[in-house]
Amino acid sequence: MSQGINSALDFIENRIELITPKTDINNGFVAIQRGDGNVVELAERSFNNRYFELALLNLPVDDGETGLSGRKRARVDCRVRYELPHDYGYLTRMIAEDSSNLSDTLKEPDYDLENTGIISVIPDQPTFESIADQNGNRIAFILTLPFDLLFLES
Repeated sequence: MSQGINSALDFIENRIELITPKTDINNGFVAIQRGDGNVVELAERSFNNRYFELALLNLPVDDGETGLSGRKRARVDCRVRYELPHDYGYLTRMIAEDSSNLSDTLKEPDYDLENTGIISVIPDQPTFESIADQNGNRIAFILTLPFDLLFLES
């Protein structure tokens, strides 16, 4: 049994990679920044859709109200890049579909508590922003879906 932040994030990444998109089904979700030595930043990757990363916004803290509870809480951003095609309407609709699908996937209750330690994942309001080149032209979008991760560390 290897409960903790590393197991929890690996589990969530694997679950996201299993999502079958509604639009552009040939470009599924691909996790990057998994500690495998590949250091190209999400915003610097090009010619892809649905490359994603889970970025820790804060280090895990005890989630107990009256002392040590054993339960930890961390804030995580799921960030997904969208670039192709450059049709704004197409991309924003695809992002909206994926945002809903990601949120539903994160809330699925089978977290494999024994092996991951995940107690709950609580998604927050998603947002998306454009990435511009040096001339100010939009080249891509980043969808950000923040969530609280509640887990056990053992």
